[in-house]
Amino acid sequence: MRFDETTVEPRSPGRRKILKAIAGAAAAGGLVGGAGWFVLRRERNLFEVRREQTLMQTSVAVTCLADDVDKAGVAIDAAFRRMAGTAAVLTRFDPAGPVARLNRDGHLENLPSELSEVLHRALAISAVTDGDFDISVLPVLQFFESMRQPAVLDAADREQIGDKDRLIDYRRIALDAKGVRFTHPGMAITLDGLAKGYVIDQGIASLKASGIESALVDAGGDVRAISGSDSNRQWHVGIVDPADINKVAAIVTLRNAALGTSGNYRIFYSSDKTLFHVIDPHTGYSPLNYSSVTVMGETSVDADAMSVAAASMPVPRLREVMAAQNDQWLVFARDGSRSWRSSDLPQVSGTAEVV
Repeated sequence: MRFDETTVEPRSPGRRKILKAIAGAAAAGGLVGGAGWFVLRRERNLFEVRREQTLMQTSVAVTCLADDVDKAGVAIDAAFRRMAGTAAVLTRFDPAGPVARLNRDGHLENLPSELSEVLHRALAISAVTDGDFDISVLPVLQFFESMRQPAVLDAADREQIGDKDRLIDYRRIALDAKGVRFTHPGMAITLDGLAKGYVIDQGIASLKASGIESALVDAGGDVRAISGSDSNRQWHVGIVDPADINKVAAIVTLRNAALGTSGNYRIFYSSDKTLFHVIDPHTGYSPLNYSSVTVMGETSVDADAMSVAAASMPVPRLREVMAAQNDQWLVFARDGSRSWRSSDLPQVSGTAEVV
């Protein structure tokens, strides 16, 4: 992703492709770099400063536009520290972490502020989507993860899925000033559907606190950009073609907004590819409406969660719910034959039916 006054790099490339692009820039005489840093002169007094590292089991890149390279570097370091600290609080994989303790004990007091904020936002999004987004899907997800893969479901598997689906209900999560507790035994939560978005938002907040006005944070395809008050500053961001992840299906303009994408083209649990990491809370199975859903919102936590919720919505309902939240969206049919988008999505390339 690049600032649109320069060459657009429309999707988040792998490290080899990044290095290839940087080698070309170096040949043009504009690049200095080292120790994971990439610095490119854009104008006489404008530099693009970028750093990429692994966080939340994905590649996270922070790019700033600044007239002071050292200041941008310090700001990026601070953003990564804040994002790493937040991710450590929200992960379900640390046995000593608060989410794992909540899932083990069924209750947790004295919540970390980050966890409290994410839980409140998760339950609010569950309410506005009538449960199409629900963090209590973990019992089903863990069952999928435990199966020998790729799995072929038999009657016993389907019975277990049905039993575990009955544990899914965000309304059974009691959250108040004292803490959080499950009101039904056997429940457990995962914040995978919105934690990455919240972590991105924390990175952006850190960059703003450091005086950075133009920046982009890209975490495995979930993106948030800030462009300050200059209406001429915007970013072009590519959306991967779910039928071929080496291609870009659409490019949208992003400024002071976020994109969240959910898709079924990366991780599958079943041999017929009908079970994957997104779960329809109402059925216990993966939704089969779309191969990819992208939502544009004001913050990454909302865009991330709403893209998960939208995966379970047919197009007419998706349009209604997103309009109520003032979110824009783009979806691709599961068979790749069609795509649909909201009328106000700032799409600059690619085709989709406006509905």
